Amino acid sequence: MSGKSTKQRVAVIGAGVAGLCSLKHLVEKPDVFEPVAFERNFWSGGIWNFSDQTGNDDFGLPVHSPIYNSLKINIPKELQEFPSFPYPKEWKTSYISRQQCLEYINRFTDHFKLRQYIRTHTLVRNVKPLIETEEDGRVKWLVTYSSVNHMSEVNTEVFDSVLVCNGHDSNDYTPNIPGMEIFEGRMIHSKNFRYEEQFDGLRVAILGVHFSGEDISMQVGRFARKVYACHRRKPEEFPPSFPKEIEQRPPIVRMTRDSVVFPDGSSEKVDAVIFCTGYRFSFPFLEDGIITITDERVEPVYKHMVHIEYPNLMFIEIPRQWIYFPSFHEMAKLAALILAGKVKLPSKKEMLADSEADFQARLKEGKPPSFAHYMGDKDRQFRYSEQLAKLGGFDPLPPVLEMLWHDVVDERYMNLPHCNELDYVITGPSSYRCLNPEMIKSRKSKAENVQKN
Repeated sequence: MSGKSTKQRVAVIGAGVAGLCSLKHLVEKPDVFEPVAFERNFWSGGIWNFSDQTGNDDFGLPVHSPIYNSLKINIPKELQEFPSFPYPKEWKTSYISRQQCLEYINRFTDHFKLRQYIRTHTLVRNVKPLIETEEDGRVKWLVTYSSVNHMSEVNTEVFDSVLVCNGHDSNDYTPNIPGMEIFEGRMIHSKNFRYEEQFDGLRVAILGVHFSGEDISMQVGRFARKVYACHRRKPEEFPPSFPKEIEQRPPIVRMTRDSVVFPDGSSEKVDAVIFCTGYRFSFPFLEDGIITITDERVEPVYKHMVHIEYPNLMFIEIPRQWIYFPSFHEMAKLAALILAGKVKLPSKKEMLADSEADFQARLKEGKPPSFAHYMGDKDRQFRYSEQLAKLGGFDPLPPVLEMLWHDVVDERYMNLPHCNELDYVITGPSSYRCLNPEMIKSRKSKAENVQKN
């Protein structure tokens, strides 16, 4: 006669990088957890599963991936490595292709035998708390899901905890610009950009020029007749190495049948507009009232991951603009420790105060409310890593990642067209080496390269 299982059933929503990291840390505690990952695509890997399709897929669901054909990762692989799981030694190039990145993710998945826990082609439709609390005060969760090719069949299961890992680069945001409805050219969001050759001979305006906008501008510029990079960045924030043949303009405020209009009333005739205007958080499967999203601030969450009211509901993909692979790995490590009862969280009052203090500090720095979860400036992401590590009682990410990150960002600023030709190797927890230092353009990086060798 078998008794009731004492294992904690954990639903992991999404099997991209964050979901795979979550599975890895959960399955390392087989006596504690019984994880199940729900993945709507046919394969794990999240956005790194390239598809020619745009819009909706064969099942009528929005295509998840924004990856384009010629994409390389926009920071070196040495910053996008799962801790203790190195890239193949024969991969000398730092800026690897999208195909190599997916292969690496698949190697990680297979090495830790994670596929057996993933239900592919499965869409989570609803997640809601069952209010009857357990002895420890936690709620259980009712998860409703369907197979994507049998959407009329609805299934439900009860879980002890939920880790939300559905990503934040799939719900694209396109601003509503007056005149869009009469523009006769092509308009797409960067999520639906696949091949730069499709803009051969065209005049193209690109709205939004951050990392993806910079890359797409340069890719399209190889074929287009003319490219206008439209943005609101200050001159000192914009890379001086940006190709001169790509003309910089302010944001688009209006569109006509065949042109885009700028704030001063000037205009340019264009054949296409690509919106590199980012993404919005979206958790359509969460029952109403579980979270609120105001100006891209997700509440109520502690340390950008733990739901303050329901601490057995966690989000592993909220922070933006940082070194994703190692950082998600650390977040997932902490989540598993919290769920296993190895980490005691502060009181709800203390967690709410911590969350609000973090938000107010960003506002005092002059950041807009939409930067509530932004990690890409200065040393913020690495101080956050230290906070997670302290809470979890483990070592933070090694200092070399911060050193390399700052130099990579500096080099991208000074050498944008060629920064992805540099190759690096990490030589220790606080040192790295550039394999082709003669290509370095940043004076700061050149000055420090000897010391870091």
